[in-house]
Amino acid sequence: MKIHSKVLRKILTIIQAIISIGLLFHIFLRYNISLLDRASALSMPAWLILSFFFTLVLIPFLSAARWNIFLFYSGITEKLKQLIKINFISIFWGIMLPSSDGFAAIRMYLIEKKHRDKPGTSGSTIIAEKLLGFILLCFFGIFFSLFIHNIPQIAIARTVLILTAIIILSITLIITNSRIYNYVSLRLEKIRFAGKVFEFLSGMHSSLTRLPFMKILLRALPIMILIQLTTFINVYLLFRAMDINIPIIYHLAFVPVIQIISLIPVTISGFGIREGAFVHFYSLVGIEPTVAFSVSILNFLILTGVPAFIGGVISITGQIHKRDVVK
Repeated sequence: MKIHSKVLRKILTIIQAIISIGLLFHIFLRYNISLLDRASALSMPAWLILSFFFTLVLIPFLSAARWNIFLFYSGITEKLKQLIKINFISIFWGIMLPSSDGFAAIRMYLIEKKHRDKPGTSGSTIIAEKLLGFILLCFFGIFFSLFIHNIPQIAIARTVLILTAIIILSITLIITNSRIYNYVSLRLEKIRFAGKVFEFLSGMHSSLTRLPFMKILLRALPIMILIQLTTFINVYLLFRAMDINIPIIYHLAFVPVIQIISLIPVTISGFGIREGAFVHFYSLVGIEPTVAFSVSILNFLILTGVPAFIGGVISITGQIHKRDVVK
């Protein structure tokens, strides 16, 4: 069984790599993208200083502070320094996983490993954090899209976000509300092929029902809002570094949709899907495909590549091996 599992993982990784390369190749051909033409496009690199400040200081600190609140209300005490370290390591090991947020699984493994005495408790904080974060992301995209009236296609993006928010809210209600959970679980038990779904929901339900969501929200919501706004503003900074000034309302409306689309787990780290989404949405405001593609790559390199490098250094010095993470 283990051999079959390993083979399946390798096959899935190869398929995801092929899809990633295929999508990137398709974007290059369709839009005639030439990155060499944009190599010297950073005519105002001073804007990148703030971008790197976000990546190296602000986002790591805020992310650790947010997570610490979830852990605190789960009865787990951790130092911010340790949580920052785990986040960096997770980004390094998770960069080759499907979707743009695959490192959440690595975070879950590392924190569960530290707190073996409370299995499922520390890991459930990441699930709760992600569910609330996705709902907030959808809300941002829906809210800011209402201020854009000159782009008819924005209505489609808004609809996608509304549907995504409804799905996530439904999942959250199912796994946190005992009545709804019991109702759904009784019906899942009768379905022949729903065993794994039921097992998954059961584990999440038992862990998440112990979390005081209202208390967590009161303390963590301002931090979550600031983190997400920072990632939106970072895209604005990258365009400014290329001497392109797009009204910030477009970034606030486009980036949440792009981030949601990038979570689709069919390519490695969201490559291809994210770039295609950048090219599509920013073309609606007259941005050349090569520019949008370049910003997408640069945004990934700064927000993910730099932390991944730091996480790699920490992993090597801390002797964290791949075989441990694969478990």
